[in-house]
Order: sequence, then C-alpha cells, then structure tokens
Amino acid sequence: MTYIRSSTTTIQGIPGSTGSRTEFAMLVTFHSKPEYREELEKLLREDVLEARKEEGNLYMQLYRAKDNPYTCFLFERWKDQGALDAHFEKPYTKAVLELCNKALTAPMAIMFLNDLTPISPVHYQRLPKDAGKATDLVVVFSVKEGEQERFVRQFQDSAQYSRSEPGCVAFHVHAVKDASNTFVLYERWESREALDAHFEQPYTEALFTLFEEVLEQPVEECLNYITWVI
Repeated sequence: MTYIRSSTTTIQGIPGSTGSRTEFAMLVTFHSKPEYREELEKLLREDVLEARKEEGNLYMQLYRAKDNPYTCFLFERWKDQGALDAHFEKPYTKAVLELCNKALTAPMAIMFLNDLTPISPVHYQRLPKDAGKATDLVVVFSVKEGEQERFVRQFQDSAQYSRSEPGCVAFHVHAVKDASNTFVLYERWESREALDAHFEQPYTEALFTLFEEVLEQPVEECLNYITWVI
C-alpha cells in the first residue's frame, strides 16, 4: 500500500486558512476485518508511541469509534511534508501499511487538513484531567456549494468562545485539501456534561441554525463519537 502526499498545505480562497504555514493535520480512518482488529490496533499503538518521538511530529492520537470496534482513527499533526515522508520510512509505519494490505475492508482513508482557526502547537498537547471521563468527537461536514465562506466565518466566531469554556480541551476546525465542500471538526471535552453545556451556548445554537441551512445532510449524520485509545 502506498501513502498519499499532502502536496501542499496551503488552501487558497478559504477565510482563515493557514496560508504559508507548512504544518498540517491528518485524519486517517481504518475499517478492519474482525479477525485483524487486535493485530491492527497493536501495530497502530506502536506506531503512535514511536511517532511521538519523531522530531517532525506535533501530535498523534489513536481513537476507536464508539459504535464500531472495527473502525479506528489516527489524528496526526506534522511540521511539514518532509516530516511525514520520514515517518512513512520508519519500520513501525511500514508494518502498519503492510498489514493494511490484507486487514482492511476498504483502503485506509486519508484526509489532509488545514486549520481554519490555528493556535500555537503547544496547545496540541493539552490533555483532559481524567481521560476516562473525556468525550471526543469528530464531525465531517459536507457543505452546500456557495455556502463555504459563510460556514467558515460562523465557525471562526464560535471557536474563540468554545475554546474558552472551562470544559473544553480541544476545538479544531479544518478545511480538507482537494475537497472544497468538506470540513472536519475535532472536539475534546472534559466530560459529557461539559459537551452538553457547550450545546446550550448561544454561539453553538447559532451554529446549529446555520447547519440546517448549509449542510448537505442533517448534522446528526455527520457526528462520530470516538473513544481515545492512546
């Protein structure tokens, strides 16, 4: 199996894109066959632990879908394309790719992401007080053509308030390279109660009103609740 280069991480024409910044994020999805689930997760754990030691890695976490034990996600951040290229030459990464040739029900899906509300990399390492109580979710939005700028501006406004909530650990919204209508939100909260409180905020309610107007499908179909593995 080969991997996909990010090519460039600059997304032109999207308000708040990272411009000339070379760092980028990735969301990688694995759908494993039942008989390979444990072996794949073991290799992914090793990949994450070793990747965190690499100079070019800013962040790497492994998650499992709450409603499907055979679906895993890697959320990664890299300093630049060279750092990612070096990562794919590591033996522990090659071991994952080799297993994926036979262990997956579909090819692994890679989304290259640009932060629309970038913050200092030091905040990427922020952890919840109790990982066992934390609530994580990934939301993949498909936005109607012509509504992208409106969607982005509303999210940029919401992000500054969401990040200041006492229960917020992470709140990152991204544009997806080569998919101008697709956006990815990653959130981490101290608890389900903190997330519920977030849903009650006026800026969040304004977002949900926007969703009804600009999304291709109901927002409930976009939500992916995930469990942190390592």
